[in-house]
Amino acid sequence: MNEHLTRARSASRTLAALLAIIIAPVAWNCIAAEPPLQPPGHTMLAQSAMPGSAPATDTRAAAAAPSNALTWTFAAAQPATAAAWTAEVGRLSFDNGETRLQPDRNRRVVLLSPPALPDAVRTAETFVLGVPGTGLQRVRIKARRDARGGWITIVDASGTALRETPDGYVVKRRTGPRDVPIERLHFEFDFRSTNTRPLQNIVAR
Repeated sequence: MNEHLTRARSASRTLAALLAIIIAPVAWNCIAAEPPLQPPGHTMLAQSAMPGSAPATDTRAAAAAPSNALTWTFAAAQPATAAAWTAEVGRLSFDNGETRLQPDRNRRVVLLSPPALPDAVRTAETFVLGVPGTGLQRVRIKARRDARGGWITIVDASGTALRETPDGYVVKRRTGPRDVPIERLHFEFDFRSTNTRPLQNIVAR
């Protein structure tokens, strides 16, 4: 009787040991496959199944990213903006809460931006010129690297290249390096007449 009981217990222990050897790797794989705990409010980014591909972008974060556009608004609430700009040809005046351009007798206005422009100007691909009306015929924009450098034309737009939109005239920058610093900008406007006209804003984006 005791011999049979001893054999049964031994067989039971052997079976338990075998089951432990078989089950342990399966249990470990199941645990390892579970994602780690994340703090409240955390969103995991999905990974692409293709080898070497980048993780998918969190669209909410992309939408919240700040714009790189640089905007000068010439309005009554910001008179310092107009004061920071100068007119080399024609006149730039701030009167009755409005900044106005007065072309010279050749129907031209040339504006010089403030110095020490931020890096956002360096990579700008287009410029939006908030000059209401249909009298703008040509725009040339020049840039210089520093106060001792020469001016380089980065925009020369007329005709169909001078695209009119509800936000203003949109002009596209020429191809060229975008890693060169821009210290200052030089805007040349050619108009159809010498009529005074408002300047609402200038945007580099």
